[in-house]
Amino acid sequence: MKKISKLKIDRFRGIRDLEIENLTQVNLIVGDNNCGKTSMLEALQFLRSGSAANLFKIARLRDRGAVSFANSLYDNFICMFPKDERKLKIRISGEYGGAPVSCMLVGTETRELLDLNELDRFARTEFKDANGETETDVFRGTSLYTMNEQSVTEEIQLNRFSRATGTSLARPEQIEINYVAPFEHLKGNVMNRIIKNDAYKEICLKALQLFDPEIEDMMILRSDVQNRPVDYLRHSRLGNMPLSSYGDGIKKVLLLSNAIAGAANGILLIDEIETAIHKKYYDDIFGFIVKACKTFNVQMFITTHSIEAIDGLLDTQNYETQTKNDAISVVTLKRESNKTYSRALSGREVFENREAFNFEVRL
Repeated sequence: MKKISKLKIDRFRGIRDLEIENLTQVNLIVGDNNCGKTSMLEALQFLRSGSAANLFKIARLRDRGAVSFANSLYDNFICMFPKDERKLKIRISGEYGGAPVSCMLVGTETRELLDLNELDRFARTEFKDANGETETDVFRGTSLYTMNEQSVTEEIQLNRFSRATGTSLARPEQIEINYVAPFEHLKGNVMNRIIKNDAYKEICLKALQLFDPEIEDMMILRSDVQNRPVDYLRHSRLGNMPLSSYGDGIKKVLLLSNAIAGAANGILLIDEIETAIHKKYYDDIFGFIVKACKTFNVQMFITTHSIEAIDGLLDTQNYETQTKNDAISVVTLKRESNKTYSRALSGREVFENREAFNFEVRL
């Protein structure tokens, strides 16, 4: 399978000159709070494409799952650049399928006079006089995306009133990379890909039956209100029940199952995998997730704060009997004096040191 085997983050948010090698199919990203785990997942998505649509999508990630966006697109976008340097520059590079891939974004931030007539009707509602002018912050720059020695450039421009709506999606993504936010399971629509594959649906149902043995089937039905699609589970005693009536653990397992199917032959980024799943289910659920990733040919990058989750994922490999083909890498990030350091160990190394010395891999 094609995978990202190396990653270098030259400049992104609070990370500079971070290089990680020997990445495998399942990569656990661990470390203290605010050490850069989520930033690493965001940086990986720059390798998807250098298009404005992709860059705006990355900028919005930390608002994902919110009822409404807390900050403007412009504020979220500018926050991706290192703060203590005058020049606005981001550069992410790596190796994918044995070939180099990189994305660089450079630009400047200025104050400019903006004609209010040029704003869309939503932005104009902020002004009493929609025919006047106003000063605003403006970013003007260029993205350079290179893969297999083929480069594509794109002009990137936005201001404080810019919106992602209407951004062209004409340029295809070069690498399939999907992201799952910690609380995304609360949004619904988590089984549309599962039900298209009968064999995979049966496997997912067995995972759900760990939580409730009386769950028999899953389906998408049309609601009586607005005729919109709604996720349902069939229960042997209760009949068809909307997924919203079940606990977060079932929703999270369905979300992850759906995301794996959607990332087939690509890369899946899971932020805080342990969210909403009780630790007593870790062995079974993580075993199911790792097996599903192998079935769909998916490379995973997973962040976690939980030592129980780390142990549960390591236990999927049967290190006591398995002698080769280690599918897990554990990357520990540490931030000191405004610099981020990394330590990459194989899953076997962490497992053996956890067993023998109660090794604390998160520090």
